[in-house]
Amino acid sequence: MFWGISLKNKLITCSILLLTLLLLPNISNANTCNNKTEINTCVQVFVKSKTGQELGDLVVYLEPLDGQVLDKSHKEVVVGQRDKSFTPYITVSQTNSKVNFVNQDNITHHIYSAESENKFSFKIRAGTTHSLTQFDQANEIAMGCNIHDWMSGYLLVVNTPYFDKTDELGQVSFNLAKKGKYKVVVWHPQMQAENNRMIMEQDITKHNTFTFTLKNELESIPTQESDDDFEFLSDY
Repeated sequence: MFWGISLKNKLITCSILLLTLLLLPNISNANTCNNKTEINTCVQVFVKSKTGQELGDLVVYLEPLDGQVLDKSHKEVVVGQRDKSFTPYITVSQTNSKVNFVNQDNITHHIYSAESENKFSFKIRAGTTHSLTQFDQANEIAMGCNIHDWMSGYLLVVNTPYFDKTDELGQVSFNLAKKGKYKVVVWHPQMQAENNRMIMEQDITKHNTFTFTLKNELESIPTQESDDDFEFLSDY
């Protein structure tokens, strides 16, 4: 009887260890450098609040400063409209890339840019996609909807293929094909800092980890919800 209990406990322990080993790779590789690190240079960036909390959904990008010629990003760039809000709130794109505005609602939107050199304004019908390729200058573009004025979002256009947003652990990683000096930038429209950015310049010649700690808390992100129950007509 005692042997049976011992064997059962051993089996349970082995099962738990096996499950842990299976799950660990998914956790540790959630936002870390991939297998190219044998050739490329891995850079990890962590972003924290002034109280040490990990911050997700902040944009991090690396701009080359030594004239490094980099490959163009092949990431699909989508600015979604769903439930009468911009989804995601922040979208990032490299200059001269195609940006797809995808209306996932069953109503029309009238998307426009506010106070930007990359100006645009267009209607987008329910369930359709409108693509633009005019973003040839690095800029932060505030967006709104002329029909649903509570909608707000941002498109950040950068001069580099190395861009991403931090995950729920406040981290992001890049595999650099070219070593050299880079400007490492953290950006968010609600960041209370000069130009909504924190910047450091680094000569990156080996694997590196950089940590940014915000000096001030982020301002509140606008709530994309109507203040009343009035519904606009879909054939606007």
